[in-house]
Amino acid sequence: MNGLYSLKPWYADRLAGVRAGCAARGVSPDTLTWAGVACGAAAGAALAFLPAPFAALPVAVLLAARLGFANLDGALARDTGRTTRRGAVLNELGDRAADLAMLAGFLTVAPLWLVATAALAATLPSWLALAGAAAGAPRRNGGPSARPNAACWS
Repeated sequence: MNGLYSLKPWYADRLAGVRAGCAARGVSPDTLTWAGVACGAAAGAALAFLPAPFAALPVAVLLAARLGFANLDGALARDTGRTTRRGAVLNELGDRAADLAMLAGFLTVAPLWLVATAALAATLPSWLALAGAAAGAPRRNGGPSARPNAACWS
């Protein structure tokens, strides 16, 4: 793995205690997916409604939490033996919904065409991968739509 994804195993190790706590309490991976969506939406709302200097800290905290939930949901599913194709698709859709909700926060300061272009560029590889998965194609683990934890698709 190259680039930022090479940090994913390190980051996952930092969250091992949280995963263990979630597993012990019977938390559903889907709950963590929806928590990530909520964090993305809250970050978008903070971008839209808070003045620029005051939005920075809440947005940073919410996006860090969103990243944590994005890591935890699939890892919890794998740790507890609850991986399913439905869960993998929900995970992917939840990640994209969180991304789109956060990007929507820029609509108050940028033209629609620019925000829509950014949203398309940020999410198109995942939409293509979802379409391929729906058609029965295997998930590719290379190129611009690489997914470092593709085991959740099995």
